[in-house]
Amino acid sequence: MTYSFEDVGAYMVIRIVGRMDVVGNVSQLDREIIGRIGDGACHLLFILEDTSGIDSAGIGLFIHCLCDVREKGGTISIVAESDGVKRTLELVGLNRLITTYGSLRDFCRVEKVTIP
Repeated sequence: MTYSFEDVGAYMVIRIVGRMDVVGNVSQLDREIIGRIGDGACHLLFILEDTSGIDSAGIGLFIHCLCDVREKGGTISIVAESDGVKRTLELVGLNRLITTYGSLRDFCRVEKVTIP
């Protein structure tokens, strides 16, 4: 798993490539995000366009981040194009807690922002 961060307007954009799992070192990503939340980031956008799968470590990361940003009045959104990733988010009910979009275009249209 690889990832990158980019600040775009009010959003901290996190692009994740590969599988979000224990082997992919989700805990390192979690620590980095929590550090950025501590530095003031409170609106997170996870772009999972190139994410091949998510296990319980990945689900835990989303929940951990959600708790931290809610304390600051922030939000989390997820862009998930893969049917497998969307299905995983739906099976665990995460799509009921975090707004999930089927494409980056949908996110940008609804939120009225431009994400490169």
